[in-house]
Amino acid sequence: METVIPDQAAGLRRLFARNSVRSVAFVSGTRGIGRSALVGDVAVALARRGQSVCVIEHGLPAAGVAARLGWGAVRDLSEVILQGRRLDDVMSTGPEGVRFVGARQAGRECASLAPRDEADLSAAFANLDPHVDMLLVDAPSGTAEDVAPSTIASSETVVVVSAARDGITDAYGLVKRLVRESGRRRFHAVVIRARGEDHARVVHQNLAETAHRFLSANIAWLGWVPDDADRMKALRLHQPVSCAFPLSGSALAVGAVADSLIHWPYAAEDCLDGFLHRFVQASRMGLSENV
Repeated sequence: METVIPDQAAGLRRLFARNSVRSVAFVSGTRGIGRSALVGDVAVALARRGQSVCVIEHGLPAAGVAARLGWGAVRDLSEVILQGRRLDDVMSTGPEGVRFVGARQAGRECASLAPRDEADLSAAFANLDPHVDMLLVDAPSGTAEDVAPSTIASSETVVVVSAARDGITDAYGLVKRLVRESGRRRFHAVVIRARGEDHARVVHQNLAETAHRFLSANIAWLGWVPDDADRMKALRLHQPVSCAFPLSGSALAVGAVADSLIHWPYAAEDCLDGFLHRFVQASRMGLSENV
């Protein structure tokens, strides 16, 4: 198995920005295109680069990121809110130390969360050891009625775009809803199921130009991931492709996406309690009826 040297800057970032976190929501215009599998691959690639990663799942536990990596169904944050359980006990730890927790039920509970309970939940996240560098959200698909509160709460949004039929239409419809309901106009895109990088870039260009023209939204290129034979085999084995086949084209492409996430301008002003506060506020605004 390939040994990945951790990002040497990660320790310095944690030393000087101990409470800072990058929160990234992965969204897709429709279900079943491979968004959750991509989130799992990116999470493990980030961890292999020295990042402390936590994944928040919004889907059914049996079909979430952790389950796809062979780690079983995750427990929900609602257990912390309703039953007073410790956050460390509710979280699952998977490949490369990636932590997982569900938020399918928690969104509903946070809508009526008392200020003191919100502060306790924020403190629980802030006191996680090791501290979280990257918070990845596996958000519901665009077929849900409303936008998930964790999508609103995230500082960045990545649109997973399928190059297959209707993929651009589905992705554009989702971006339109996000613009309308959250006011967000900055996005990133990862293209999957393309015939090659040239095809993927054409798909991205068509989506980006349409969104800019009609929505005044900017969709930046983040990368593409091929569905090569090694990635399909890794999925069947319930393993991240960067661990099972680290030299495959898909593993290298996932690694490139992870590298881009690490080197985005560091949002030192954002922290876990900021994410939790936005999550609670979005829930209270009625944005959690989406599951």
